[in-house]
Amino acid sequence: MSSNQNQQGWGLIGPGRFAREFAEELREAERARLVAVASRKKERADSFAAEFGFERAYGSYEELFADDDIDIVYIVVPHVFHREISEMAIDAGKAVVCEKPLTPGLAETDALLQKAGEKNVFLMEAMKTGFLPAIRKAVEWIESGRIGDPVLLRADFCFRGSVDPADRLMNPDLGGGAVLDVGIYPVYLAQLLFGKPREVAAVGALAETGVEESAAIVMQHDGGVSSSLTCSFRTEESMDAVIQGTEGEIRIPTFHAAKDVELWRNGKRAEAFSDPVGAMVGPEIEAVMDALAAGLTECPGHDHRATRDLAGTMDEICRRMVSEEIFQRVRGGR
Repeated sequence: MSSNQNQQGWGLIGPGRFAREFAEELREAERARLVAVASRKKERADSFAAEFGFERAYGSYEELFADDDIDIVYIVVPHVFHREISEMAIDAGKAVVCEKPLTPGLAETDALLQKAGEKNVFLMEAMKTGFLPAIRKAVEWIESGRIGDPVLLRADFCFRGSVDPADRLMNPDLGGGAVLDVGIYPVYLAQLLFGKPREVAAVGALAETGVEESAAIVMQHDGGVSSSLTCSFRTEESMDAVIQGTEGEIRIPTFHAAKDVELWRNGKRAEAFSDPVGAMVGPEIEAVMDALAAGLTECPGHDHRATRDLAGTMDEICRRMVSEEIFQRVRGGR
């Protein structure tokens, strides 16, 4: 436990591109003490620690887990390694914040959640979107009836990615496929707003490696709300969301990292909200530290049930698109 009771010590595993975005905002959090970075390549850890102000760097994960100054471990490596590294952290008694998806499939997710529960250790899938003020404003507008009864959600996460069969996006043995990598964002938004779907349908295109490179997903939720979602590695960038209701609609540009949200009624913009801070992961970081300070082992903003529901829906989508062999390979059933 950190020596300063007002601070919580953070360790980071996997100093890559996404870790840079996280570390930039982590160092702005007053309660966060940037203790250590670990990488299998020590020079990468040294460079990252020096750039972002971490106190030390390690060339193995085991060294980081043995550091008594670390309370929370943030794991940002390819998701096929999430369960193994998270279990190591849990066994060391460290709180875990692991990038999405928590694991590549429901079975592994269940096993990891069970282990965290048995050890009474905090575990959270890092889904930043629901903590953003702009998304919370959209939820507030929906719950207060500002768009009447919700009818339809449209949300996309599409971009032009690698087509290299060895790249993690396309490689089934590295958890490849558009649904797990980026489709998780629109699926998450749909479930955040309207709950786990009653029905799921999915079609799309497969890469030569057998994983989905594009997907069109339709989900039916309780209350008659439908979600129309897309994800792709093969198109121009499209990352917006629109929630349509009987009396208006909510528009969210770049919803997964939303800074702005607009309420439209009768064809005119009725209200707009713009996040004055514009942070992407700062609200999530603060929510994690609040939960730990309260002695919780789950984060109320994205608890274990939400994580499990998300994993189950993504399994269901992928089963409708890929072969059983590819499904099992992506989820570690080599």
